[in-house]
Amino acid sequence: MESKRLNRKLLIAILSAGILSFLGILDETATTVTFPILINEFSVTTGQVQWVNTIVLLVIAVIVPISSQIKLRFSTKNIFLSGILIFMMGLLIDIVSPRFDFLLLGRIFQGIGTGIGLPLMYNIILEKVPKAHLDFMMGIGTMITAAAVAIGPVFGGIITQRLNWRWIFIISFILGTIGLISGLFTIPQLSLASKKVHFKVLQWVTLGIGLILLIIGFTNFVKNSLLSYKVSSFIIGGIISLIIWGKLSWRDKNPLINPKIFQDITFTMQLVCYCIAKISTLALGFALPLYIELVNFGSSSIAGWILLPGAIADAIMAAVGGKILAKRGNRLPIISGTFVSLLSLSLLFLSTPHLTNTLIIFLYILYYGGYGLSFSTLMTSGLTALTKKEQAEGNAIYNTLQQFSGAVGTALAGSLIAISQKATSQSLANGTAQGNKRIFITLILLISLSLVIEFFFIPKSNK
Repeated sequence: MESKRLNRKLLIAILSAGILSFLGILDETATTVTFPILINEFSVTTGQVQWVNTIVLLVIAVIVPISSQIKLRFSTKNIFLSGILIFMMGLLIDIVSPRFDFLLLGRIFQGIGTGIGLPLMYNIILEKVPKAHLDFMMGIGTMITAAAVAIGPVFGGIITQRLNWRWIFIISFILGTIGLISGLFTIPQLSLASKKVHFKVLQWVTLGIGLILLIIGFTNFVKNSLLSYKVSSFIIGGIISLIIWGKLSWRDKNPLINPKIFQDITFTMQLVCYCIAKISTLALGFALPLYIELVNFGSSSIAGWILLPGAIADAIMAAVGGKILAKRGNRLPIISGTFVSLLSLSLLFLSTPHLTNTLIIFLYILYYGGYGLSFSTLMTSGLTALTKKEQAEGNAIYNTLQQFSGAVGTALAGSLIAISQKATSQSLANGTAQGNKRIFITLILLISLSLVIEFFFIPKSNK
């Protein structure tokens, strides 16, 4: 008979597994406020510094598709230990990095570790938590990641101002060590582990190469035109690699990610809107701290505090969106949330270059409130367009493209600001302000497209 109680060991195991997700997101959001400092310390451009976060998201996007096979081939404890040890190796490289390329190497290891361990907390919750406590513990899991988003910029700003940016990774290493020790004694074995499965090497390699080449081609816009070989060769190579992946996966009865799901136009169009929302949010998360620090001459600490209320609004409105979805269906929270985000971006565009910190707080809350209302609801709505059998495969697609879209958003913002800083003969502040204005208008166009798609493809009621 299943126990109806949550024991202390299981709770510690869930928190230990969650430390990877928490630290991965914490470091990503914390470093956004350190970019002006990193630019000066390592003598890099804005287009180059965005790789500090882009490369992590890209690596996670490449690792996530094989997470289900990792779960089947290796024991739960070994997955946890591998993930957290690789992550901590990355932290050590970050802490001592003498050059920017070493910092990127450390971030790559962090991305690998996060990608390996990312699904682990939810796997433990879904298999080991009694049904009576399942919803509560899933909520706790969501809170762990939401807390990292909320406190990351403040944490990064305070640490950078009081100590230096390397202490972000030092503190993460200490927290990771605590999680490693506690998880070593508490992480349970899940029933699906240690099975012999055929590893889909070619599918994984072609998918990974395709995503990487597309991002490299996209970021090369900073120095080259679309038709130059430094851009077009990477983009064409990425597309060819993804076509090969599609053909390999189409013929496989059990592919890593099933491309046949994209035949469902309702699912695919909602996925497009989901990706646009993620691109927009990561682009803003990159651009606004630079504006606060380089245009309004605020400190990294001030930048962190300014972004905090928006992250809180995201968490609150995500819960509200879930309740509205249950009572009124998909369309109301998704379309209204997207419209609110579009309104915020329009006001940001109209207010630049006279965008005060107070106005940024208000408009960021407005943007994130709309984002929170629509983002998770878009995923729920998209997955309900699929059959029960297809939903697990659809979830893998969402998780992969969420990370890739985040990488695109960061690369987009870094590229547009770098182009503006390079093009302007005026001060760095003016170039950054013009770069932000370009970002806002680009995101307005993307979110407007998303709104049009939602009117046609969001179903009027849940299945």
